[in-house]
Amino acid sequence: MGVFMRSIGRLWMVLGLVYVLFLAWHHNWLAKPLTPDEVKTIVARVEGKGELTPQEAANLRNFFSSDDGQPFYNLNLMEYYAQAKYHDGVAHPGITTGVQADAEYSRLVLPLLLQRGSYPVFVSTKAANLLNTAGQDADFFQTIAVVRYRSRRDMLDMVADPGYALAGPHKFASLARNVATPMNPVIVFHAGHLVPVLLLLIGLAGSLLLQARQPLRSSR
Repeated sequence: MGVFMRSIGRLWMVLGLVYVLFLAWHHNWLAKPLTPDEVKTIVARVEGKGELTPQEAANLRNFFSSDDGQPFYNLNLMEYYAQAKYHDGVAHPGITTGVQADAEYSRLVLPLLLQRGSYPVFVSTKAANLLNTAGQDADFFQTIAVVRYRSRRDMLDMVADPGYALAGPHKFASLARNVATPMNPVIVFHAGHLVPVLLLLIGLAGSLLLQARQPLRSSR
């Protein structure tokens, strides 16, 4: 019986440790909101690249200036170029369409997201246009993507990563139009809900398996 209880204890200790490590990755308890000086530096750097309109730069400044250090969800409504448009004129073998350019962007960015406790929670292509009371062409988008970011600081850290410099051109080459809107969660299902349930099920299944094997050990 002592061996059985120790085995059960070790199982739940390992699962508990996995959950603590998951929480540390998913929530980043030590992160602090961005300071005004950091926001000023970041916005100046982005404006220097000339990729944003003055209104977009102002939106960026307002968003990061109100950083609360909490996770948020970025909603993307995307319409692709029929043919990818790389502004630097560099050829990318195997990439001809906007959809292919966006797929390459996603392939390069996903590891950068995961390193920072961030990940896509919903990606879908539009099935049809059904109801539109927002004006002509409001339903322009082909694809919807929702990405969970651990914090605004993590988003900026990702964009500053050298790996993102390789991914960014694919994004701009793919999109004819794009609407990106940060959103606060109200009702959402994400990995923070799924992982503890999964670990609990693993623990219960492992406990039952160990219990089922216990009589075999006792009879030897």
